[in-house]
Amino acid sequence: MAISIHPHMAEHGRHPLRPSAALRQAWYWYLTLLFIPFIVAMAVIISLNYRESAVTHTSISHGWFIASLAFMLVAGPVAFGIRSRIFKSYWRGEGVDPRAYLRGMLTVWMAFEIGGLIALVGCLMSNSLLPCLLPALAAFMFFTPLFPNGRAMVRPTGNTDDPEIYQEPR
Repeated sequence: MAISIHPHMAEHGRHPLRPSAALRQAWYWYLTLLFIPFIVAMAVIISLNYRESAVTHTSISHGWFIASLAFMLVAGPVAFGIRSRIFKSYWRGEGVDPRAYLRGMLTVWMAFEIGGLIALVGCLMSNSLLPCLLPALAAFMFFTPLFPNGRAMVRPTGNTDDPEIYQEPR
């Protein structure tokens, strides 16, 4: 007696993700990750407003500032490099798998999210908003234009040799 497993059943319950569902999930992630630093920043501002103004060493605030900048300077390009590897089918002129699209976008979003949160923790640790608020604002400014549009999941249009027609992923 021979038992065979159909290829669709071997996926262990993982259903193929459609591009529309992946784009919807990407928007849920994006909006959630957009509001987390806002809520944390409001909590930091309220917390610092009601604290006693204790003198802190400038080395603490500068340390957190440098650490958050260093993290974003390293993690940002690394995240874009990882996303580029995940999106390698797009560079061949094919669409990206919806699960790979989510993984790639979450990689970049999380790099900026973590960098901004490190900077906000630095505000609490140094007992002042500046200079650590500046990397948090920079992380927010890098994060916001990276909204999900799903273009990488569909086959790229245009000629890859003509830069006026070809659209590159963001």
